[in-house]
Amino acid sequence: MNTEQVTTGYRKLQDELFESTRRIWLAGLGTLSVVEEESTEIFDQLIKKGRLVEEKSRQRMSKTKAEIESGTEELSEELAEKLDRQVSGVLQKLGVPSRAQVQDLTQRVEQLSEQVDRLAPAQPVKKSSTGAGTTKTTKTAAKTKPTAAKTRKTAA
Repeated sequence: MNTEQVTTGYRKLQDELFESTRRIWLAGLGTLSVVEEESTEIFDQLIKKGRLVEEKSRQRMSKTKAEIESGTEELSEELAEKLDRQVSGVLQKLGVPSRAQVQDLTQRVEQLSEQVDRLAPAQPVKKSSTGAGTTKTTKTAAKTKPTAAKTRKTAA
């Protein structure tokens, strides 16, 4: 083998090695470019999916919150009704009249008061043969007997 052949073979080997290295380098650059493009697309897809998941989670949270609030309101109403029934039962056992009974009695007392007021002026005052004695007796009776209103006030 002559030197020229060795040199040519060496150059050929060198060129092939350079070309092979260059192709590996270009493949690396291509891989980097593809990864960059794909990662951007994948990243954008992940963002979209993340937004969807976030929205669904918010909707579920809102629905759960509404259910809890509704349940709390219903429970509060049930407890209030139960408490009212129990208090009414205790008051009834103690003999305390209900609101409706008190209203009925108040209305009846007002009706009776009106009847008394209508009848009172229509009845003449009875006088005895001595006109002065009757007035004195009435005043004395008024002084000695306490009226029903005064009795109620002192009893309270």
